Amino acid sequence: GRERELEITDLRERRKAMVERMRETLITADATLSKKERKRGLSALKKESGKESPKKDADAKGTETQAADAKGTETQAAGAKGTETQAAGAKVADANGTATPQGGAPEKGAAGDAPERLFVVEFDGSTGAAEVDDLALEIDHVLAVAQPGDELIVKLTSPGGVVNGYGLGASQLERVVAHGMILTCCVDTVAASGGYLMAAVAHRIVAAPFSYIGSIGVVAQLPNFHRVMDDHHVDYEIVTAGKYKRTLTMFGENTPEAREKMRSDLEAIHQSFKAAVARHRPAVDIDRVSTGEFWLATDALALGLVDEIATFDEYLGKRLDKVTRVALLLRPKERERRGLAALIRRLLGRDRSGSLRQAPSPYSRIC
Repeated sequence: GRERELEITDLRERRKAMVERMRETLITADATLSKKERKRGLSALKKESGKESPKKDADAKGTETQAADAKGTETQAAGAKGTETQAAGAKVADANGTATPQGGAPEKGAAGDAPERLFVVEFDGSTGAAEVDDLALEIDHVLAVAQPGDELIVKLTSPGGVVNGYGLGASQLERVVAHGMILTCCVDTVAASGGYLMAAVAHRIVAAPFSYIGSIGVVAQLPNFHRVMDDHHVDYEIVTAGKYKRTLTMFGENTPEAREKMRSDLEAIHQSFKAAVARHRPAVDIDRVSTGEFWLATDALALGLVDEIATFDEYLGKRLDKVTRVALLLRPKERERRGLAALIRRLLGRDRSGSLRQAPSPYSRIC
């Protein structure tokens, strides 16, 4: 599943082009404004002059035109100077450390330093965690060229999902840390449960004020149709080898022993979840935050679950001012439209490459 191609965008060049377009727009707007001011000035001049000779009126018009042109030129120059002043002020403010982390993330890298190379990927995770395949591909490309001290920013959005899928996602991010890179996770809307398991690997977590953070817990849920089938005289047979090969079922009669076994399985997963978060964020009171609750990022900051309150765009802008060589955005190329064909593939348990994959189990979910 890793044969997909990536789209790679130079973020600094994109921002430079955007700034140039904005400057051109401002210059055009200034010129248009000067033209309107010139017309208003001529109208006022005509009203005041009354019945002056055409020659004098023409002279006044020429003088006013020159003055307006000069004013427009001065306006453009002042606007350009103001833009440069603001840019310089932003760089100075950033250099003074406005992005200093406030939380208890372990110091795996000097996140405040200016990286030579900056890489950006986006992870928008579903409950089945199928997007981890694309994440692995992107990380393969990054690690092929990145050096220790370079930074990877992951814009992470996920409410959580299957245990094994999000555990694999966290392991993929650990490859970045092991490479000696600075890893930052930015959360604009939600990093809950399995999503937070992944985010916790980062050196620091930057979250928008109203994003959902936490939900460190495990849940399994399924309906049971045993009584309905009894009412319709339908038998359900299940044959296993191994005492706990099947615990809770949707169609058979569930026993207290089966329920207890399922509960102990979930508790074991929960303990592993807690241990992973505590290992990456040792300053967190793990028993306090592992109740399954979630918090707004502003409250999560006080609990040490995040390190900085900012949006992804805000943080990226700061880092783009610091990067010394190149900043690249990596995205997988879309090869098919979302529609009936994609739905059929998902129902058949096929991934985007067309190969069969195991459908996620409904029993073990981090959500």
